[in-house]
Parts: sequence; structure tokens; C-alpha cells
Amino acid sequence: MPRVIIKAIFDDIRFQCQRCGSCCHHKRPAEFEDLIPAEQLDDFWRRSNLIYLTERDVHNISKRTGRRPQEFVDTLYDYDGCYVKIEDEGRKVILDLPVLRSNEDTTCIFYREGCGIYQVRPVACRLFPFRVEEETLSNGDILLSVSYNPTCPGIGKGKRVDRKKLEGLVVEQFLERSGDISPHIQRLNASGRIASGAGVYRTLPGRGEKRPPLI
Repeated sequence: MPRVIIKAIFDDIRFQCQRCGSCCHHKRPAEFEDLIPAEQLDDFWRRSNLIYLTERDVHNISKRTGRRPQEFVDTLYDYDGCYVKIEDEGRKVILDLPVLRSNEDTTCIFYREGCGIYQVRPVACRLFPFRVEEETLSNGDILLSVSYNPTCPGIGKGKRVDRKKLEGLVVEQFLERSGDISPHIQRLNASGRIASGAGVYRTLPGRGEKRPPLI
């Protein structure tokens, strides 16, 4: 059973949200294709700023706002609650994880002079300005490296960050996301739909027309 290791790659740091809204602008870098292979993910994380949603995030926002998920979720394929798609006869495993939809000016659709869903904001929003990079080590363990966005004006202000609380949020997000994905991977593996040596891709949604539905 692989272990999950959390590593904060910064010293003690202070942070206090300034309510500036800078984190509520979503960046979708044009230099990437809609399907992002694993070897480009590190570069993609550094250049983008998308709010990924867990299934619980989607449920909570829908319940709070009365909106259907399709009204506030962006995915590359039509949103159907299944985050794993297959292309190229099983040689491409595509993780089409839902992200919060943006307005034309890149702001979150729930941001209007402040967050309109603050009480049920996603785990990714609660984590900001901290971000998590996931790496599978040679022994199969999973390393979650926690860094922060140095451009956030709240960095260096307020109280020292509670590392245990931060690590708890990181674990919560990882476990929820794994729980959202694993059943679909297991189902597709069991049915033989995933080819041996298949490549894994992440999607970059919200830049144009959705793709036709897949498995």
C-alpha cells in the first residue's frame, strides 16, 4: 500500500487574506493543448490558476446556490459526474476533472465584489495561496509538495500559518479527489478498456466547445 507523504517546501510563513480577489481570476494558458500529458504538468501548474472541484464541492455549491452543476462547472467533455474518459482504443486515460467556470474577464462566476459562495467555497480556494504538486516516487509512494504563490499580497501578513491545519486540508483534497477518480479507473480496468502502458492526460477545459461525450 503506497504511503502519502506531505512536504512543505517553505519555512514558517505568515498569511492573512486581503480580500483582494486576485486568486479569483482563473488563468488558462494558451500555450497548452486541451489534453496535457504527464510530462507537461509541472509547467502547467506553474502557469495556470484553475480551481479544481471535488464531487463534494460540486454538491455543496449546487445545494447552496440552487444551480445545476452544468451551470458552474467547466469540463472538456460534457459534465456527467464521471471524471475519467478513454480515447485512442484505451491508450489515453483522460482525467477530466471539473473546475469552476469563469466569466469572460477570467473572474470566477461567483465573484462579485467578494465571494458569493464563501461558506461552501471549494477546498482549493481554502488552500490558496498554497498549492500542491503531486509526484509518484520510484517506490510507489505519493509525495505531495506544498508551496505557495509569492505574488499573493497576503503573504507575510497576519498570523503564522498552522502547518497541521494546512496539511489536513491537503490530505482532505487528495483523498476526496482520489475517491472521485478511483472507482472509474477500477471499473475501466476490470472491463479491459485501458490498454497496457496507457498514457495519462489532464484536460484544460473552458476555452471553447466541449468535445463529444466519451466513456
